[in-house]
Amino acid sequence: MFQFMTSTRIVFGEGALHDSLSLLNQFGYSVLLVTGQDQQRSLQLEHYFKQQNMRYQRLVIKGEPLIAMMEELAAMGRTFCPDMVIGIGGGSVLDVAKSLAALIPNQGSVYDYVDVVGRNVPLQVKSLPFIAIPTTAGTGAEVSKSAVLQSAQEQVKVNLSNVELFPDLAIIDPTLTYGMDAVLSGYCGLDAFTHLMEAYVCGEPNPLTDMICEEGLKRIAMSILPACKDDHYPSRSNMAFAAMLGGMARSNAKLGAAHGLASALSGRLNAPHGLITARLSPYVMTENISVAMELGRSDVLARYRKLAVILTLNNEAKIEDSVQWVDSMLIKLQLPSLSDYGLCNTMFEEVAEDALRTCAIKGNPLPLNQQRLITILRQVCHNDCHA
Repeated sequence: MFQFMTSTRIVFGEGALHDSLSLLNQFGYSVLLVTGQDQQRSLQLEHYFKQQNMRYQRLVIKGEPLIAMMEELAAMGRTFCPDMVIGIGGGSVLDVAKSLAALIPNQGSVYDYVDVVGRNVPLQVKSLPFIAIPTTAGTGAEVSKSAVLQSAQEQVKVNLSNVELFPDLAIIDPTLTYGMDAVLSGYCGLDAFTHLMEAYVCGEPNPLTDMICEEGLKRIAMSILPACKDDHYPSRSNMAFAAMLGGMARSNAKLGAAHGLASALSGRLNAPHGLITARLSPYVMTENISVAMELGRSDVLARYRKLAVILTLNNEAKIEDSVQWVDSMLIKLQLPSLSDYGLCNTMFEEVAEDALRTCAIKGNPLPLNQQRLITILRQVCHNDCHA
């Protein structure tokens, strides 16, 4: 038995934003608009609000969403009393907007509702209608039930997760990703890859998420380089579709050690979440393959071999070829190393300990203890220093 949930309505395709504007009216006429610093992306929306005499307030998000910041924004939102929340931007923007849609109608502290450092209690009141419009192709937040927030005090990333957080409407217009910076595109693309890869090899897959992951991984294998390096429009569309599939997969299967470690590291390194998961992925994959071989877990090894076949488009691919594919993408996309952001061995023990408390790591295909996680971190650091 399995369940499958995603956003209530999805509109996908070039020009989807323009063609979907009238759908916003069903949610009311008062809008809390959450955007990134690039105001150009939201001009269509703001023009439509004025045309329809809709009341709106714009919040500009810079950097990672901190829990303390969310407390202030939620209080501000309650004063404004919106009918709906619209987020247009990258993963952090959508996470802030999604969180506000949940927090504004609910009383109490953000710590009441988050995992790892909080009480993780269910929301008491239904979220406000939430419309998600991604301008990057990575997190899949437009179709997921969780938002990633940062606790500055505990130096760890945490999740606000509830079925109420699924967007009521996801508008995925690949044209909004055209012209993205190549490096930003690269770590967003590999973030989508990590969602699909970990959901595919996780301890609790299901037939529907398997189909989703295989399709998403095929599109990434074909499109990540031309999308990121050449701004090839059909490839951009494939990456937006794959990111959406990654969001569906991570909401309905499980993730793994790459995301568990990334949650713990993200609070300590001023590095993008997608870059951290990308840099961790090949070492987590190697460790999982090694443990599976030690334990004779042919089922896990079969998953990694199928992953290698999908990524390399070669039916004769070996298990290790999946790791080599990720390594080659990191080189070809010229992504920075984690040592550039301050990764050092003095933090490894605490990072591994924090990672073991995350929800993500519970989905790893095989249990990894603290020492194995430290081994992964050492390998990342060692290879960064000798790259």
